[in-house]
Amino acid sequence: MNKVSYYIVLAVGLLLCLSFFPHAFLGMQAVMEHIEKGEIQAPAANGMRMIWLYSSVMMLVSGIWLLLLAQHILIGSHKARLQVLVLGIGLAIFGLGCTYISREIDAMTGFTIQGCLLVIATTFTYKKAHHLYEHHQTN
Repeated sequence: MNKVSYYIVLAVGLLLCLSFFPHAFLGMQAVMEHIEKGEIQAPAANGMRMIWLYSSVMMLVSGIWLLLLAQHILIGSHKARLQVLVLGIGLAIFGLGCTYISREIDAMTGFTIQGCLLVIATTFTYKKAHHLYEHHQTN
């Protein structure tokens, strides 16, 4: 059983789900204020709103996805392991890219940390199962 990996995936999933609320509601409010001040010009305003909505929804979906995969990580599912690994690599690359663009360590570094935790959960702390349920399916 992959208890350590399970708890890591569960924690990152919960954090992403909980992060959705301030991101979606407080963050969108901040975007609207920047638009009203003219800091975001009209041609880019709708795009900014849509990007913010997308990122909020995807943060929630990613968190839910991890919560759904956590139980499968616990029992050693290879398919779940690959999905969590891909999500972890994506989050880490996103966080590192944001740090590179902004040239400072800020809230986006949290995504790097979450991504690295997921990579750790699917590599160093992960134990292969010898009896994966996916291999024993019958038609």
